[in-house]
Amino acid sequence: MTVAFSASAQKAVPDINVVNAKGESVSILKLIPAGKPVILSFWDTTCKPCIQELSALSDVYDDWMDEMDFEVVAVSTDDARSSSKAMPLAKGRGWPFVMALDKNGDLKRNMNVQSNPTVFILDASGKVVFSHVGYNPGNEQQLYKTLKSLK
Repeated sequence: MTVAFSASAQKAVPDINVVNAKGESVSILKLIPAGKPVILSFWDTTCKPCIQELSALSDVYDDWMDEMDFEVVAVSTDDARSSSKAMPLAKGRGWPFVMALDKNGDLKRNMNVQSNPTVFILDASGKVVFSHVGYNPGNEQQLYKTLKSLK
């Protein structure tokens, strides 16, 4: 799989409603903590590279948290037919992330996400400073370096 790394033309995350882990419709901005960097990951339950990437992030999450304050917000883009599988899959894998569902694809469209996985890094002010599409093992190290550079 080809992986593209870039700074994003997208300036900030739009104020769009998603479904949180409790099944409530909330603005994605309420799920993104203010004042710290955020990894915003778009994924779906049928995307093996997505699951690999989120699992790799889960594996390093505690170590990274020991070094810096950040959050991971994982946004499932599964549609209404398959979205019921997203939260149980995440829970079953023990992912320690803030989870959201984008059933209608509104956030995905507004963030110009063409395919999964797509990952954005937001700085502490909520601005997009980095993005990449696709996943190869080891790509999480680029995320780590980018997060570290935001300290």
